[in-house]
Amino acid sequence: MKNNKIIFFGNEQLAQGIKAGTPIFDALLENNYEVCALVLPAAHVRKPFQIAVKAQKANIPIHYVTKGRELLPIIEQYHPQLGILAAFGKLVPQSAIDAIPAGIINIHPSLLPKYRGTTPIETPLLNGDAKTGVSVMRLVKEMDAGPLLAQGEVEITPETTKQSLYEALSQLGTKLLLQVLPGALAKNAPETAQDEAQATFTVKLDKSQSELKFADKGASELVREVVAFAGFPKSKTTLLDIPCTITAAHVADAPATSLDQKCADGKYFIIDRLLPENSKEMDAKSFLNGHQK
Repeated sequence: MKNNKIIFFGNEQLAQGIKAGTPIFDALLENNYEVCALVLPAAHVRKPFQIAVKAQKANIPIHYVTKGRELLPIIEQYHPQLGILAAFGKLVPQSAIDAIPAGIINIHPSLLPKYRGTTPIETPLLNGDAKTGVSVMRLVKEMDAGPLLAQGEVEITPETTKQSLYEALSQLGTKLLLQVLPGALAKNAPETAQDEAQATFTVKLDKSQSELKFADKGASELVREVVAFAGFPKSKTTLLDIPCTITAAHVADAPATSLDQKCADGKYFIIDRLLPENSKEMDAKSFLNGHQK
């Protein structure tokens, strides 16, 4: 009898500050794959993600771990044929990878070897890229360096938001995973090695990056920050002595209201929507009507 059991690592929240769904996990259940266990970082115990709720409803055991060395006993308990990893947030030791006959597949939201690391969704938005994508790869000890099983592209347009990009990448990643899954379980899926010479790495975001620096940066760069930093770490400034988070903006040659800021390149950062401290989100005109003296 074939062993087609799958152990799932991660919560599918591929970026910070987004409303994450569980399309990959859902697709496995909908296509009658046997998910024998869900493994999540211990930090999620207090605030369970949607994926944990769904696992409970499906009577799938959930394990919370704090360190990579805790994974091997869990794997040995269930004897899965294959592991699937999507936003696990912890390094998986080689001993755990080797304990699973068909290895572990990782769904990474970039066109590897470009944008390895922790912020592959935010980085192309910050850089103004015209496209990004999803890589389905075999997990190895080195970060995001495993051989590729499948890749697909997603277009980035001026209308793309961090949330919409996450959703497009998640849907594409699910589609690609289902295509390669039979071969991966059978250990005969074609693989392509990554070109190490083309590898680039992303950097982690933190709250120190949230301040909008109009005097130091161009307007287009700051608008890209608003898109990429949505939810976390956010894009903040002070307007009319009120701390505000800017939630939507665009570039223009001249200001539209007294709130708009001239930037280092001479262009104007036009504030479309903002979230004042201790208030609700509003457009620039509403903010001025309520606060301008």
